[in-house]
Amino acid sequence: MTYRITALSPRHELQGFDCGTGALNGWLKETARQHVKKNLSKTYVLTDDAAPDTVLGSYTVAIRAMTPTAELPSDMQRRLPRNVPCYTLARLAVALDAQGAGWGETLLAHAMRRIRHTARSVGGAFMFVDAKDATAAAFHAKYQFRALPAHPLTLVMPVADIPD
Repeated sequence: MTYRITALSPRHELQGFDCGTGALNGWLKETARQHVKKNLSKTYVLTDDAAPDTVLGSYTVAIRAMTPTAELPSDMQRRLPRNVPCYTLARLAVALDAQGAGWGETLLAHAMRRIRHTARSVGGAFMFVDAKDATAAAFHAKYQFRALPAHPLTLVMPVADIPD
């Protein structure tokens, strides 16, 4: 079996996707393609070459509005302007029948590398994650993302800390 992470395209079958979280399922099925078409965000999907149209997992990245430095953890605020450009990992989901195989970590690492590469080309200081619940926040915290003091489900990592 060969697995690939590619940009969401019209050929990908989304209606059968179920990660166990209604909001993530609905967004992928009803909104992701619209956002890609309007260039609002970019969604990437995990597929198996044996069934290349079946989505096993996905993530979405987008540019985040300029973020006030005062919202960051205090040790991340040093020597920065009042507002900084950032990126967001807006959604990350793995289908129920593919969970437990490490695909969440694989998708996260892919998103981090993509953001690091983009930031090296155009700038951007931080990568944010908007976790949907405490379980998702805990997952990202394992990879050195830190919660914002005022918003525990919003986590952040300096782009400079993203491993190569």
